[in-house]
Amino acid sequence: MVLTPQNEKNWRTSSLTPWRSPKIPEAIRPAVEEMQLQRALTHVPMIYLVAIFNLVAVMILSAHEGVETIYYAWMGLLAVAGLGRMIIWIRYPKNPESAEQTHKILRNLSILAVGIVSFLSIWSVYIISTGIFANQMFIPMSLVFGSTCIAHCLACLKKPAVTVLILGVIPTAVAMILVGSFDDVIMGASMITIALLMIRFIIDSYNQIISGLIMRHTIWKQAHSDPLTGLANRRAMMNHLRLAEQSFASHGSGFALALIDLNQFKEVNDDLGHDVGDRLLVEVADRLNRSSMAEEIVGRLGGDEFLIFMPDVAGHEKAMARATAYLSSFARPAEISGHILTPSASIGVAVQTLDGDGTEQLLRAADSALYKMKRAGKGPGGFANEGLRNIA
Repeated sequence: MVLTPQNEKNWRTSSLTPWRSPKIPEAIRPAVEEMQLQRALTHVPMIYLVAIFNLVAVMILSAHEGVETIYYAWMGLLAVAGLGRMIIWIRYPKNPESAEQTHKILRNLSILAVGIVSFLSIWSVYIISTGIFANQMFIPMSLVFGSTCIAHCLACLKKPAVTVLILGVIPTAVAMILVGSFDDVIMGASMITIALLMIRFIIDSYNQIISGLIMRHTIWKQAHSDPLTGLANRRAMMNHLRLAEQSFASHGSGFALALIDLNQFKEVNDDLGHDVGDRLLVEVADRLNRSSMAEEIVGRLGGDEFLIFMPDVAGHEKAMARATAYLSSFARPAEISGHILTPSASIGVAVQTLDGDGTEQLLRAADSALYKMKRAGKGPGGFANEGLRNIA
């Protein structure tokens, strides 16, 4: 990688803040949570296995050392509950119905993991403080082992994983340092060191995962968006239209296309320069985007040509009304590099099944309608619209 000034700045920032993570863009948050859920569905059963093993081991040790049943009988109930939860996790659907359900599952998992470890940590501190076990080291070591395994399995969930390590290790280690023997003090200090190293490992692992997803999203966006205007590019629009075709074939949901071509744009480039032309395209794209309704998609096919996908439109009247609204929304004077320009355009509309079946037929129909309008010098619906057709 070439170390540009920006890359060097990012590297220095990263080296100075090793405990921080990159901010997750809202655009990829659903993908991040989906990844977290898929990993959780794979790893969480192992968490329950570790917990059940540790609980059973502590129960056996307690019985062997003659500890009163009241101090460890509840562990059997917890082990049975853990077995039930493990079976539920194994049977969880791999693809939740919505992003909200994914978020809810991850939140419940985080609360459950932190809650159980917190409870066991309190119990471990109590055991160390009261000295009811002859073998004092078994309980803290068992808890550290379990907390480390849980944190490792939850590494894709940074905050819960780090919280589990802190709550599962630090209180017990501090208790050993404060009330234990010299050996306990050394062991407690070692546990804190291990916990800090594990926290750093988890953060690094999490950062690599998030950075990879951000990079993948950036590459996808560059491949599917217009670099000048930020709108969907031709490839992205063709993908949307193919998906719309499939939806129409499956569910019969109609849609329409509006093809927009700016008027006298070549004159703007020739007379005022390509920089002004580019700024005009950005202004038009911004106005079109702001005028779009929910589920509508605005894209730039290239040059001064824009395409609007309008779902749930089954007739010419509604399609033309939306097209006219788009034109009216951006036909306002704009000051660009000291020039006052009024964007105007011609538009061609095509409706699925009424003007053709399939992307290619609809695009040809919309293109034909657009150039008929250009030749006739008329606005949408056949009425003269000179105010929209001149760039001053």
